[in-house]
Order: sequence, then structure tokens, then C-alpha cells
Amino acid sequence: MEAQLENWDNFCRHHANNDWYGTWTRYDSDGQIIESFHCIRSFKISPDASEIYHQNHYTYADGKKETKTFGPYHKPITRALFLDNSFSWGSTEIEIGSNFGFETGFRYEDRRASVASLYDSAGSLEKIVVIPETLTNFPEKPNSPLSEKDIPNNWRGTGKTMTPDWIVSPASETSWHRLENIGSDYLILHFFDGISISCPRNIHPGKDLFVSVDWQINSNLLQRGIRNYDASGFTNFKLETFNLAI
Repeated sequence: MEAQLENWDNFCRHHANNDWYGTWTRYDSDGQIIESFHCIRSFKISPDASEIYHQNHYTYADGKKETKTFGPYHKPITRALFLDNSFSWGSTEIEIGSNFGFETGFRYEDRRASVASLYDSAGSLEKIVVIPETLTNFPEKPNSPLSEKDIPNNWRGTGKTMTPDWIVSPASETSWHRLENIGSDYLILHFFDGISISCPRNIHPGKDLFVSVDWQINSNLLQRGIRNYDASGFTNFKLETFNLAI
């Protein structure tokens, strides 16, 4: 129960009692833009901190508005793992015939960045949603997309993992590897605002896989969130934090 309460507390500390103004961009499996729209994700904590109320307020390119309500989430139960400033939630089993998806993200000061991916019932990648957010306004003019050559090599990092039962490992040193070097047969895309992803193009039951999301927060700081799966399903979420070596 203590580990689960820490997970809840991280949710409240880093993400809740805020309105997050996001520009959501949907990409197809080839990395081509499908659509872009605005969404405010609103998380409100009850006065006794026992519940979190969650609503998404969407405004689409054609002017249509829509609100969706999720929860409320009751302490200490949440869908996501909240490891320090990061979060990740999604499918826990790989089954052909049912959809598979996830979202992984991070918070830094008044900004967040996350990526969601969805696979169809045949196990093929269907779409990717990239979500930069701030606490003040919608991100309108993103920085240019990263490319592999834009990302330095001289990073020093630490990593820790969280299991589905909220157990967090001690932090330990971790080595930097480009996404291009840790999943050669994976789809690797670099988006605006320092956001990148590496994920399989197709998933198969009984086969190990990972999905990795990077956020280069600034010139000196990069975080990586990795969801790991084996033949039995989701095994752990790993958060790696890299600082540029001088």
C-alpha cells in the first residue's frame, strides 16, 4: 500500500490540480500528419485529496468543441504509473484481436510532453499522437523537429524502474544509446519540441518488445521513458534522465 500511495502522491504533486493546454497532433504509421487540434486536460483534486476529477476539453480544427469526463480516480487507484515527474499507462497484455496502446509522458516546470500510440486488432501500428502542453497557453509555434544528427552523444544518465505493483528500484547509472541503436527494426520518429519515439511497426503475442519515448527538454537535459514487455505482458516502466556531460 505504501508504494501505491507514493504513486498517487506523484500524480497529485506533478500533474493534478492543473489545466494543461495541449496541441495534439495525430500521425499515421508513416509519420504523416492526420490532424491537429487543441485540448485542455483538467485534473482537479478534491478538498480531502481522496479523489481526482479529470476532464478533457477538445477544440477541433473545424471549430467543433467536445468535453469528455474520466474518473473520478479514487485514492490510491490510478491507471498510470507515476515515476518521479514521468507517467505511463496503457495495455498490459499483447493479444491479437484486441487493440493495444499506451501513453508515456513527462513534466518539467510548467511544461509537459507525451506520446500515445495505438495498434489495431491485427497488431499493426495505426496512429501516434504527440502532445506538448503548458500550464499557460496552447503551444502554437513548436521548435523544429529533431533529427538524429541534432542529438548529442555525450550524455550521462541515471535510471530507475517501476513494476506494475508500484515497486521502484534504486537509481543507478545508465548508458546513453541513440534510439536508432536500440531498435534497428523499429519505427523511429523525431517530432517537434524535442519529442521522439521508437516503437515496433507490428506487435506479436509471445514476443518481447519495448516502446520508448524521448523528450529533450533543453540543451542540457533529456528524459527517456521505456515500457517493457515480455511474453507474459507488461513487465516494467523505466525512466532514464540524462544530463549533458561537460
